[in-house]
Amino acid sequence: MIRSEAPTGEASRALFDEYMALVRERLGDAFNPSEDIFATEAAFDGPGTAWLVVYADGVPVACGGLRPLAAGVAEIKRMFVTAAARGRGHGRALLAELERRARDAGYDRVRLYTTEVLHEARALYADAGYHRIEMANVDDRAEDIWLEKRL
Repeated sequence: MIRSEAPTGEASRALFDEYMALVRERLGDAFNPSEDIFATEAAFDGPGTAWLVVYADGVPVACGGLRPLAAGVAEIKRMFVTAAARGRGHGRALLAELERRARDAGYDRVRLYTTEVLHEARALYADAGYHRIEMANVDDRAEDIWLEKRL
């Protein structure tokens, strides 16, 4: 079940904390959780935005948000699936719902910013039709990449 929720809610905060721990573990000293990379909760409030939490058997297992980035372009942010829930289609379902909401809001493209070390996420995005685009990385971080998909 996918629900619209506040990014400040208990489930959202717990999922985001687990996400931060994973990125910190994989990036080590290179981890710098800036607002430019992860956005604030306020980024998911207003027209053309969404914050979604996925539940399996009543337990929150995934989250992700959508926000405007540029004219006709939305950005998917903070998308994460807990380790225990990976490989069960939750990420794919969440991504599809975020893309549907982007289309419904009038966006014709979606972008996301990810890092080389999130292998599971990158495999999902590639399988869903995302491709690498040339854009300046935040803080010139070489391990991060921009991906885009036309809707």
